Amino acid sequence: MATSPAGHRDPHRELGWTSLRYAAGMIHAAIISCATLSVQPVQLDGGFEEWDTPAAAPSITGAGSASHIYLLMSLNGPPVNLQGLNNPMTLRLDWDNNPETGKMAGSLPGVDLEVLFSPSRGKGGSGVAVRRSSDRGAQSWDEVGFVFAPTVASNRFELCFPRTLRGLDLVAGSTMPWELSWTDPKPARGIARVGADRPMAKPTMSAPLPSPADGATRVVTWNLEKGNLLKQRRVVTRVLAAIKPHIVLIQEIEDGQTGEDFINVLRAAVPGSNWTIDLSPRSGTIKSGIATRLPAKSVRAFDTIKRRGESHGHVRAAALGIDIPGVGPVLAVSVHLKCCGVVDGPEDMKRIGEVLAIRRAAESAETERDFQGLIIGGDLNLVGGSLPLDLLIAQGEGLIAELDTPEDLLIIDAWQPDGRGLQTWQEDGQAYTPGRLDYIVISGSSLRPDPRTTVVLDTLDLPEPALRDMKLQQSDTKQASDHLPVIVDLMPAS
Repeated sequence: MATSPAGHRDPHRELGWTSLRYAAGMIHAAIISCATLSVQPVQLDGGFEEWDTPAAAPSITGAGSASHIYLLMSLNGPPVNLQGLNNPMTLRLDWDNNPETGKMAGSLPGVDLEVLFSPSRGKGGSGVAVRRSSDRGAQSWDEVGFVFAPTVASNRFELCFPRTLRGLDLVAGSTMPWELSWTDPKPARGIARVGADRPMAKPTMSAPLPSPADGATRVVTWNLEKGNLLKQRRVVTRVLAAIKPHIVLIQEIEDGQTGEDFINVLRAAVPGSNWTIDLSPRSGTIKSGIATRLPAKSVRAFDTIKRRGESHGHVRAAALGIDIPGVGPVLAVSVHLKCCGVVDGPEDMKRIGEVLAIRRAAESAETERDFQGLIIGGDLNLVGGSLPLDLLIAQGEGLIAELDTPEDLLIIDAWQPDGRGLQTWQEDGQAYTPGRLDYIVISGSSLRPDPRTTVVLDTLDLPEPALRDMKLQQSDTKQASDHLPVIVDLMPAS
């Protein structure tokens, strides 16, 4: 304790030492915090916890591992869809930090790569393209292995590239000059630090998918593009045989494909099994389906659901009441929301209306049976805003029970096998980059995910021994659909 020469306390000196100790503690905590951030891998999850505080927008903040570089792009203004801008945006990168290589582009010398967001001017944009200094015109994003997150509208985005720029064999060093041109007449410029100081993400699946733990229920949701349930029947059967699910949520069953067709595929995948199924009414030419080999009953509330005021067309949602071991009856729903569009556009409004209709149906279903849990999964097509998902989970526990303060439904984060991202959709050569379109949400009060077996199954990412043990081929999931199976094993929460 600080004292005066006469032995009395000196409050001014004491306050000074206290402030100094407090400041030192804060500096120490900040150093620890920064050190912690610097050793975290960057994962494309649409969250930004692993990033240092970015500079004022518009700005680019860099990070890197031995194999990849990552850029956090911060923008001014309201959330936007990078692939649906009204005005094109261009990010220019001097990959090797050498003005003598590359070319002059914009006002930045030595540009080796340009990333063109929404390159076609006009409402709705047109995806993403890239242009290397050696290219005569714009190329597809997959030419350089580019991917970003989130897919939904935001004003911050995580960008990821392989450290070696494909086609030019340039290796990124520790710094990378950049220039960002959009609506401001004066481009933003800076230098991003992209040294290889971050660890690589740990793979979530480098060995065969293990069997579910005792008491676990395996759920898979899979959009089988354009009727591929039957059109790619052999491959689909092989993949489902490797997964061995208890509950299957399928989207894009084509008109004319029947419930019996669905059951035959499942019986071939899991021999000796008996399945209960439900199909939604078709909307357009496709419908959704749900199947289980657990005891189950139909749910009348989901027989035909529509948006308010809609006289034609149906919401593609199929449901069953399924008896899950250790939990009891659970309402399980397979959904497929409206495709395409941008934030606040007509497609986004339709997705919101569809979610509200699903919520009303779930509340009605609660009067049919005393449900103890809720599972909703499928293709949410979140290419506009996040509001459809926000509404789907908001106080979702209250949809099946009368609660004073119902909790939100829990979003399951299923990672790609390499652990670097949550993407569930990809089609090479497409204008649009890989993104997270497919989700599973659950009632966390009654169900919990097993993290060991929560994965987006992408056979392109699996090593040969794992493929061999699972009796799969490298191209299986790519051949089956442009969407990937999302798998989670659910355990009783208590």
